[in-house]
Amino acid sequence: MDQGIRQRIGRMGKTLTVICMLSKVFFAVLAVVSLTGVYAALFRHERIMANIQMFRQNTLFRILENTVDFRGMEPRHVAAIGCGVTALTFGTLALYIHGFQRLLTTLISSEKPFSRELALRIRRGSYAVLPTALYNPLAGVAIFLVTTLFSYLVEYGAFIQEKADQTSRIQEEMIVSFAEITENKSGQTGQHVRRVSEYSRILAQEMGLGPEAAERLRLASTMHDIGKLMIPSEILEKPGRLTDEEYATMKQHTTYGGALLEHVEGDVIGTARTVAMEHHERPDGRGYPLGLREISLEGRIVAVADVYDALTSRRSYKEAWDEQRAYDEILRGSGSQFDADVVEAFKRSYDRIREVTRIYRDA
Repeated sequence: MDQGIRQRIGRMGKTLTVICMLSKVFFAVLAVVSLTGVYAALFRHERIMANIQMFRQNTLFRILENTVDFRGMEPRHVAAIGCGVTALTFGTLALYIHGFQRLLTTLISSEKPFSRELALRIRRGSYAVLPTALYNPLAGVAIFLVTTLFSYLVEYGAFIQEKADQTSRIQEEMIVSFAEITENKSGQTGQHVRRVSEYSRILAQEMGLGPEAAERLRLASTMHDIGKLMIPSEILEKPGRLTDEEYATMKQHTTYGGALLEHVEGDVIGTARTVAMEHHERPDGRGYPLGLREISLEGRIVAVADVYDALTSRRSYKEAWDEQRAYDEILRGSGSQFDADVVEAFKRSYDRIREVTRIYRDA
């Protein structure tokens, strides 16, 4: 789900949650006051008539009055029954609002808040609201209709979410394919893209990013070298050392990548543009293209993932390093070439990174 939409849902959910809490407290207080009315009716006779006028507006009490002959009962006992029925009314309303509050909490805390199963649960719950019509027909029908309408809104949200997920899957397939075209142009394998993306996801999780943010970085990192589409093949595939001029041209793939992604909207593309621009920056300010010292977390993560995979992979200009040598090189660059916190995350998650290397090993 788009991050902006998710934030708006969260804000709306929190506002409704506060309203529910206040309403629940309000009805709970009314229920307690009604219970105290039982005591007042039994032991403070001057309050009897006032209580009678209050609870006789309750539909459930009117039903009881028509069913049971209250004429033979003392007025104070009738008033006590009425206050008890009124307390039950307000207590039930507080209970329904508590259930709705829990539902809202589920919606705003879930990675995918809308589902058809949730809509069905709400629709079934709407029938449980109908007994409130015994207390007050207008309020009962209104609550039933609002709850039912809410269930259909959740179902529609589930439909939109399913379409969004389908679109995201298509976009992911296109992004990965596009990234593989970039790697194939440079004479490398598409497995480099997959390894870097998985390394980035693992490091993001180790750095404390949530599942959604880690997945977004995994997908965005596949386009870290997209600017290489603009670099001449003779430079990308040169078997020997690049000249100063050729190296200067090669470094432009970062700015080319930023330019290619500049006018494309979306959270993933926005992250991809940041990564494309910053994955060769260094904390000591000796990176490129801008010599930044303040680098985004995404850029710092992909820098480690990209260099580790480049070291352990065969290239036209070098043989692959063994894993231990590459590991030591990453640790050696901590605080200078690489962010120290990311390197620590790399150390903690190295077993998982090695497993990814094994799964996506080059043929």
